[in-house]
Amino acid sequence: MDEPRWQDGTLPRTRFRLETGLTVLADWSEHASQSAKNAVHKALFAMVDGTLFHTYRIIDDYQRPSELYVIVKDDLVMKIRISCFDSFGIVHIGPPTSATRYPDRH
Repeated sequence: MDEPRWQDGTLPRTRFRLETGLTVLADWSEHASQSAKNAVHKALFAMVDGTLFHTYRIIDDYQRPSELYVIVKDDLVMKIRISCFDSFGIVHIGPPTSATRYPDRH
């Protein structure tokens, strides 16, 4: 059975929606620079439109299979949790050294 394809022959991308973590984003945004905010927003839009996995470095969290680290910039990491096949949440945003020490927000 053939997979559905767009007219240009490419496979359609999965579209995700942000469901959780807006508080994490708001708390982080209070003290972040405008360039850092722009970078995180760009990565979030890439997740929503399905291009994140093609445009950013991604590191799986081997201890939590549904979570992954997105390298937004050299000094900025966003950790997200894929909730189901079409939704995700923000778990943590900050420097790489703090990404493994976030409070558990299950």
